[in-house]
Amino acid sequence: MPQLFQNKISGSRLTLPVTCIYALVIWFLGGVLQEQWWLQLACFFITAYLMTQLNSMNSLIRIYSRLVSVFFLALICCDCHLFSSIRESVCVLLFVLSYLILFTGYQDKTYSGIVLYGFMAIGLASMLHVHILYLIPLFWLFMKYNLLILSWRTWIASILGMLTPYWFAGCWYLYRGEHWALLEHFQPLVTFGPVADYSVLTPGQVSFYILLIVLGIIGTIHFMHKSYLDSIRVRLLYAVFIWTDLIVAVLLALQPQHYDLLIRLMIVSTAPLIAHFFALTSTKITNVAFYATLVAIMTLTAYNLWTTS
Repeated sequence: MPQLFQNKISGSRLTLPVTCIYALVIWFLGGVLQEQWWLQLACFFITAYLMTQLNSMNSLIRIYSRLVSVFFLALICCDCHLFSSIRESVCVLLFVLSYLILFTGYQDKTYSGIVLYGFMAIGLASMLHVHILYLIPLFWLFMKYNLLILSWRTWIASILGMLTPYWFAGCWYLYRGEHWALLEHFQPLVTFGPVADYSVLTPGQVSFYILLIVLGIIGTIHFMHKSYLDSIRVRLLYAVFIWTDLIVAVLLALQPQHYDLLIRLMIVSTAPLIAHFFALTSTKITNVAFYATLVAIMTLTAYNLWTTS
């Protein structure tokens, strides 16, 4: 029986290299040469590599497939407005790194070092974008119910890891005589902008947000329906992606002024969900859905490139 197009793409070893070339072309068309976004480009590909490691080290897809990284690359390229921001690029890199570190400590409540380093990555990300600290309680819940690593030792390790970057920063600010710098850094946590003010977003950004929601819903429904075929560990890890995707989508709906950061976090959570769906289904309907998804991604990419040219 001949394979469907989606299955050929999902299992091919050429898919990831071809997508990397596609991403490079989009970045060059988006202005990486003119704007000298080399550091942002490096963060982009390092994050994609971490997504590949996240997939392979945790067997997120039970067959050989690089669709997790492929969808991450393709979805980031959908909105070329994201290319210019170095702060958010580093934030999402550290966010994925924290996933990679914390997932390796699955079911080990004595492995405090893993938790320390995982939360140190989150702490570093929060120094660049303090609103990431809103997700800390969510990470503690994941440690308790999904990673099964929450104990008094690991909880204290998480706090120490999160605070470690601030200890170094605090010493630096004291040395420079900037005694209130850290308090000013945390001030945005209690300062809320207008709620649901979508005038700050372009039509392309709104369309991209809607596309991610649709892909997230499709991937979530499929996984909940077919999760019995995966191991318990994979089910628990995918619950992390599902809940993160949902909560970040709600935060973005309420505070669209933080689009540049939150949309990246949505991409990180949505990519494994939709990759799982397309890699592990094989019907004419899902094949049509795969074509439709590719067309939607490339159309939105072309539109955003045109509006920024």
